[in-house]
Amino acid sequence: MHYDMKRVGKVIQTARISKGLTQTALADRVESSLRTIIAIENGQRNPTFETIFKIIHVLSIPADLIFRPDATSATPEQEQFIREFLDAEESGQDLSIAASRAIWRELRNNSSKK
Repeated sequence: MHYDMKRVGKVIQTARISKGLTQTALADRVESSLRTIIAIENGQRNPTFETIFKIIHVLSIPADLIFRPDATSATPEQEQFIREFLDAEESGQDLSIAASRAIWRELRNNSSKK
């Protein structure tokens, strides 16, 4: 297994966008330069341990997505969805569950009609 800087950059970029943060906002929150965040997201620079630690906490991403990607079975987008779901209030979670079930029912009905 090897360290894939481009994959790490994509994980960070996806999580940042999902959180609604700009690269500048992330740089400010992790006390880094904009240039560093851009380079990390583009897979052109390895972050220091301190920087990656701060990024993981600010973006609320599991460390396994960075350090043990083969240990996770979900995509970064799926992981982010789960984190956002768990961060939501109970009423938001209930609504999300109801909407998801309705969507899945509709998808199953449409696929069985073909």
